[in-house]
Amino acid sequence: MTKLTCLSSRIVFAVWVLCPIYSFAAEPSTDEPAKSDKSALRSRVLEEVVVTATKREADLRDVPLSIDAFSGEALREIGVENVEGIARFSPGVSVSPGLDPEAAQIIIRGVSTDTFFTFFTRTFGMFYEDISLVNPSILGPQPNIDPFDLQSVEILKGPQGTLFGGSALSGAVRYVPNRPDYEGAYGKVAANIGTLDKSSGNSHRYDVMWNQPFGENLAARVVASKGDRPGYVKDIRSGRDDINSTDSEQLRALLSWRATEKLEFRLNALRRETHQDDGSFADNDQEPTHSNRFFADVLDSRTDIVILTTEYGFESADLSLIVSNLDKDYPQRLDYSQFFGTSTLGVGLYGDTTIYSSQPSAELRLVSANPTESNWWLFRDWDYVVGLFYIESEQFLSLELGTELTGNILQLKGDVYAEESALFFDVKRKFGDRWEFGFGGRYFEQSTVADISTIADPVSGLSATNPLVGLLTPIIDALPLDSTGVNLGRDQGTISETVFNPKFTLQWSYSDELSVFTSAVKGFRYAGANQNPSRDPNVPLFFESDEIWNYELGIRTEWFDGALQVDATVFQLDWTDMQVQQRDYTGAFAYSDNVGGARNRGFEIGVNMLLPAGFYLKLNGSYVDAQTTEFFDDFQGPAPAGTELPGSSPVSGSALLLWAYPLADGQFSATLSYTYQNRNYNNLAHTYEHPPLELLGASANLSMPSWPGAPVFSLIGSNLTNEFKPAVVFDTPNTGGILSIFNPPRSFRLGVEFTIGDI
Repeated sequence: MTKLTCLSSRIVFAVWVLCPIYSFAAEPSTDEPAKSDKSALRSRVLEEVVVTATKREADLRDVPLSIDAFSGEALREIGVENVEGIARFSPGVSVSPGLDPEAAQIIIRGVSTDTFFTFFTRTFGMFYEDISLVNPSILGPQPNIDPFDLQSVEILKGPQGTLFGGSALSGAVRYVPNRPDYEGAYGKVAANIGTLDKSSGNSHRYDVMWNQPFGENLAARVVASKGDRPGYVKDIRSGRDDINSTDSEQLRALLSWRATEKLEFRLNALRRETHQDDGSFADNDQEPTHSNRFFADVLDSRTDIVILTTEYGFESADLSLIVSNLDKDYPQRLDYSQFFGTSTLGVGLYGDTTIYSSQPSAELRLVSANPTESNWWLFRDWDYVVGLFYIESEQFLSLELGTELTGNILQLKGDVYAEESALFFDVKRKFGDRWEFGFGGRYFEQSTVADISTIADPVSGLSATNPLVGLLTPIIDALPLDSTGVNLGRDQGTISETVFNPKFTLQWSYSDELSVFTSAVKGFRYAGANQNPSRDPNVPLFFESDEIWNYELGIRTEWFDGALQVDATVFQLDWTDMQVQQRDYTGAFAYSDNVGGARNRGFEIGVNMLLPAGFYLKLNGSYVDAQTTEFFDDFQGPAPAGTELPGSSPVSGSALLLWAYPLADGQFSATLSYTYQNRNYNNLAHTYEHPPLELLGASANLSMPSWPGAPVFSLIGSNLTNEFKPAVVFDTPNTGGILSIFNPPRSFRLGVEFTIGDI
């Protein structure tokens, strides 16, 4: 039996067992819900919503591209609070946890060359509205935005280079916030408390939202979240438990002013801060313990976003000017003892890292309000988006290496400035009642300027019996050190590229219940600069851009008056000049290089089904065959042509079953979710095989709208079977060991939410 057949059998069996149980529980009301009840039920689950990923509002099922969109309210109802949980319900998307909350690795359609978060390149994009959260060279934190009071979260699969530039090679995750409401004052207050297996502490979470109009044409919306989660990793050396506890704070403030019927101004500001007491690394793949940590991996992050949008509505088109600024700060102290191998000598080596970036951008775009009119057939009936874009990114990285006895030994400083200017367009036209053709493109110029230097600091105060003396003395003696240290080297340079990213789409709609689409889209990822603390002569100052052509064919169908939806997509990606993460001669520092190519093929299928007695079922599944096309000598071993790309789960899938039961004063609903991620490898050399991961979740929600405050009580359980496996395994060649990050263990949360005013 194939793995895909096995996965399908498990899902079908779960539904077959659970449906009778829930049907029996629903016996007091045996009538099938009316059509309006079905629509209300559907809105309470992970359901497609209106999307703006094409920079204009559109029904998801009318967009000839692969997009999954989830409402923020539905995500909250089943207990999803981060991008890892969201992505597991999108077919063809794999998730690897990061060292801290802002470092998860999202792998879309197998496009990956590594499973571990680095400070540098990313194959996927992340956007808040239309603002990229990813820097071109030095990434910094990757904000894991909380979905509370979000309108939707969109997962765009396949390159998004036409409308979003070089920040979304394989696809993107896009967060869309709710806008201020001019109609009324209202709010929400929520709190929950939870437990986590393998931890002695409790989790806590608090959310608040308030919408306030000021007259008919001015409104504000403020959303705040604060949470903490206990850790589950034990430090054997220090005896500390639960070392990787985390806390986060997030604040969104939005202001809308309708100056005239045609002119509107919107201000959107977001601040997100996180703190983690220690990293999530274990130094084995059996249990979450670490015995070689000499320093705590203290990880902090701060992200600030400010967006000012001006919109003016003409008769035939809407003109928008979006000006933004993104500031990110990522101070860290990481234990490098196992990376460098000093742990084998009983000596701890720390790395103090500071990453800061400031990234302003501006976009001017014109979006048609109605199809074009003209006496010329060629210029008639077109919908269009056309715009200009500019971004600049100032990025700074400082890394100081040292020991407790010596202080700093080596210091790296990197200044990187990146800039992009672009012209983009996306047009589509109907031919008759059934055909629609689309064509888009992005022409842009991108440049990166780098200034990288390495400084050795004087070392003093070492005891002659300290084992570190033997390790450092040959290096120290070879350097002309004085009291101020010495500059070991400085690299400066510029790389520039001019690129055109085209997009072609074709859609045939037989009826509202059946449509077929095909597309060919090119994606592009920025070039960037490498850091080289060890002054390895084989490390290039710059790595060049890489690109992907994505081809797909999809079908969307509806049956039984929309009660059943079945969608399927087949795809192929051709990836050239891959940016591959390598290691310098020390084995401790990463850099990127352009090597070889890959070909990814697969298919995705999704099923949405309304069932009798208040049930709703959502099924997703995918198969991905992602392989290299050329031989590559990876630093950890050879990777011949045909090597499976790391982090690429050949088979993945999910099932979500919801049951809603009306009560005299409210409604009770329950969900059961199942996600599966097949085994995958940690790197191109396949030095470790991550095991398959199956996660079972459940939620129960009681809403009482007739009670004061319209309370909603919830009980949410995640990873109910307590599957606890290494999700990321990272080799440390200097010690012959590994570092692992486990998926979070079983958790339960009990929560309550109150509404103030009429929503």
